[in-house]
Amino acid sequence: MSDSVYVRGFDSFSVPKLATIIEQAVYKLRNAIMQGELRPGQKLVEAELCSTLDISRASLREALRALEAERLIELVPNRGPSVAKLGYGEVEAIHEVWALLTGEAVADFTRMAKAKDIAELERALHSLKDGIENNTPLKQLAATNAFFMEIMRKCGNNVLTEVVISLVSRVNFLRAQALLHQGWGGVYAEEIEDIVIAIRDRNPDAARAATHKHIASACSAAKQLALKPELAPTDKASSRRKAPVKGKPVNKRDTKAKIAGKVRADVKAKRATKIVPVRKRAKETAAT
Repeated sequence: MSDSVYVRGFDSFSVPKLATIIEQAVYKLRNAIMQGELRPGQKLVEAELCSTLDISRASLREALRALEAERLIELVPNRGPSVAKLGYGEVEAIHEVWALLTGEAVADFTRMAKAKDIAELERALHSLKDGIENNTPLKQLAATNAFFMEIMRKCGNNVLTEVVISLVSRVNFLRAQALLHQGWGGVYAEEIEDIVIAIRDRNPDAARAATHKHIASACSAAKQLALKPELAPTDKASSRRKAPVKGKPVNKRDTKAKIAGKVRADVKAKRATKIVPVRKRAKETAAT
């Protein structure tokens, strides 16, 4: 596996200082998946993970089992661990549940938010806009996560928060790619700002509706990217088996058919050039 993350180590962003070794591994691997360092479908080499995370194989397997419970890692017998892949339908289902839960959390937050809580959301919105101006998709993603995490922490429902985090972790890679490839940042910021305005106006229904609109937009972008071939995992083995080809892939059968057709056309043309002069000479002789 040639992923550069194994060279520089995993991001320690959001890893609690008092976390156990296994918890630290879970946080770092989750961050790597969310930020696209580890891609959907990518196989994970346990020996390299142990070296990068500086943990034992037993601890690593505990961390992988925790991420399997979050549906971020797939553990297939005799094949080893890999990053979970998302199909089109699954992306849609995740966003549907995410919208329902987050919409209610935002509405509850709107009813009880204090001025300092709203100020925290405005800071996250400012960070999001700064990420758009500087064209840094992962900063935009981090700012949006911070925005919704502030709401989740203050909505008064810890179970809801845990469920939403597990859902968002599974689609964050697609969200980052949408911000990177589709120029979605401007729309993204406007949608988040609409949520802030509704919360500031103390309008739970409007805040819920704005949240549903934003997540529907996120779902649309994610579905467009979910099955794109350029988002498929890459590794050394696959690059050796199939070298990159520019343009349309070559079909050997079609190529042979085209060559054979060209040869037949050339032969026919040559025969025609030989026959015409003979016929002309025959007519000229008959005329004389």
